[in-house]
Amino acid sequence: MKNWSVSELDKDMVRKLNTQYGLPVFTAMLLTIRNITEKEDIEEFFSHEIDLDDPLLIKDMDKAVERIRQALDNNEKICIYGDYDCDGVTSTAIMYSYLESCFADVMYYIPDRNEEGYGMNIPAIQKLSSEGIKLLITVDNGITAIDEIEYAVSVGMDVIVTDHHKPLDILPAAHAVVNPHRNDETYHFRDYSGAGLALKLIYALDDNNYSIIENYADLAALGTVADIVPLCGENRKIVKFGIVALKNTERPGLSELIEKSAINEINSGAIGFKIGPRINAAGRLGSPYDALNLFLTEDVDVADEKSEVLCELNRARQKIEGDIIKDIDEMIADDPSITENRIIVLASDKWNAGVIGIVSSRITERFGKPSVMISINDEVCKASGRSVTGFSLVDAVFACSEHLVKFGGHPMAVGFSIKKEKIDVFTKAVNEYADKLDYMPLYTMKLDCKLNPESVVLDMVRQLKNFEPFGCSNPKPIFGFYGMKLDKITPVGGGKHLRLSVSRGNARLSLMCFSTSPSEFPYNEGETLDFAVNIDKNEYMGKESLSFNVKDIRINGFDVERAMLELQDYELYKKGVFTKGKHDKFPTREQFAAIYRFLKAAGKERYTVDELCHKVNIDVFRLLIVLDIMKELNFIEYSRCSDVLFVRMCRVTGKTELSTSKVYRKLEEEIRNAR
Repeated sequence: MKNWSVSELDKDMVRKLNTQYGLPVFTAMLLTIRNITEKEDIEEFFSHEIDLDDPLLIKDMDKAVERIRQALDNNEKICIYGDYDCDGVTSTAIMYSYLESCFADVMYYIPDRNEEGYGMNIPAIQKLSSEGIKLLITVDNGITAIDEIEYAVSVGMDVIVTDHHKPLDILPAAHAVVNPHRNDETYHFRDYSGAGLALKLIYALDDNNYSIIENYADLAALGTVADIVPLCGENRKIVKFGIVALKNTERPGLSELIEKSAINEINSGAIGFKIGPRINAAGRLGSPYDALNLFLTEDVDVADEKSEVLCELNRARQKIEGDIIKDIDEMIADDPSITENRIIVLASDKWNAGVIGIVSSRITERFGKPSVMISINDEVCKASGRSVTGFSLVDAVFACSEHLVKFGGHPMAVGFSIKKEKIDVFTKAVNEYADKLDYMPLYTMKLDCKLNPESVVLDMVRQLKNFEPFGCSNPKPIFGFYGMKLDKITPVGGGKHLRLSVSRGNARLSLMCFSTSPSEFPYNEGETLDFAVNIDKNEYMGKESLSFNVKDIRINGFDVERAMLELQDYELYKKGVFTKGKHDKFPTREQFAAIYRFLKAAGKERYTVDELCHKVNIDVFRLLIVLDIMKELNFIEYSRCSDVLFVRMCRVTGKTELSTSKVYRKLEEEIRNAR
């Protein structure tokens, strides 16, 4: 289940934008929802100009420019110290290729993910010092490398830090620290990626600003989208122009990678879901230098080779990820109670540490809960976690720091190291932290607005194109179709996907429900449902038609938010937390009978919580208590995985009193004691 949050709409503002600025009503509505209502903000949002603001207004940018020019004048040996993810690799490519074009004596260094880990390390600095490096420029890292930079300075290096991550209370003792998140920063925009900040630095170094944008916006766009920074302000400009540059790229490596990725249209979605993962796969499973060399090469044969390497690594990453997901499915099948924890923590010695962050994202999305995946080895284990909006996972992890070796992150994502023998105690501690909250923030999908299905026309899709590029802080709009009758369910793609024919009034729509088989689909023809969808268009033989991609479905009129909160109450009760006033309505015998009759008549083995609650007219807490009692009394075989219920009817002979159930008597006693 996902809670739906529909944005509030200021209809007066929509009318104002429509009449005062001549904007179409649909465009005016989306602008209002995104709080883009001032004339200058609207013009900037839709602008195709690529002029960037003066980078020298960023703290220490002038120092960085002066020191780099000095190194160029004196032919000093320079090293670009990068990172192994897409943002780090593109940042490295931007800085290196620009300085190389200035005839600098420049090299690059990217640490090995498994051997060295993220950021600067002293052995690497020692190696670079022995090679005569005088100026070290970090990209996408360095802001927390206090000891490492102090060491670099002690061996005769000057260091320029360019980084977009949050700084510590103290800044490193570098010659220049270019980071918009510095506490003393006054620059108006702070949300650059590492690649965006590298672009700003070379923009400051060069007099021909347009040439810089033209030559490097493609790489900056890749890093910006892949690092999921907000696509607003200058980031929007960089990505918008970068997408144009990618469509006409003269980099052989990028051209080959785009072709091998089977991309029909280059947009932020293609970057985020096709190009970015292939670049990241190099750092996760292979060498980030394969991705970097892909960007830097002028040789078509090398471009072909490196692009194929990245595609192969990405295929390997997908297989590894799929194997881990299957492994997790087996773990949960063996012990479904894993999903009852407020924070799902799983560990295995079979998991690749480079992929567990992606897997954690999948688990959080599937179960609507924060998750932490741990890759076990003989010494220190690596962990990666993802959260839901409103719950700071980094705070939860920091509260358990006594059990960890090393840790870091932000509210939505964490990474840490932990000794094998500490995993169980950490799992208990982090969930005790979460259990102290009255309730966990609900996994929420934000809808832009409800739409009348009869009013949807192709021109809306054309207007939506003006809102691209979509991404963080400017998501692809999701719309709600409410009260739709499900007329027909048609399996497509060999049964891997579904086409749903739905109707309301005079509207007849065909919706695509991807990656859902008929056996996994919990709804029946004839039911009245609400759909959350993306709107797009299909083109076939020169003819355009509307297409709809289903993001979520719920029963019309069903209170999902209440159901999700009741599910939390039930899970706390199972842990021994009884809350007076929430559980003191005991399920009636009539409800027991109604549930039993429905299950017997339905003849299925897979249900969803909302489906059963709606069909039997019962709240979530009492439904799950009834199922627990029926399982204990051998009326059913039953297990639950989050909001999915697996039920098989048992052969029942004779009469069994409900009061013989331990679950029944325990709840009855809890209610009696609470009165």
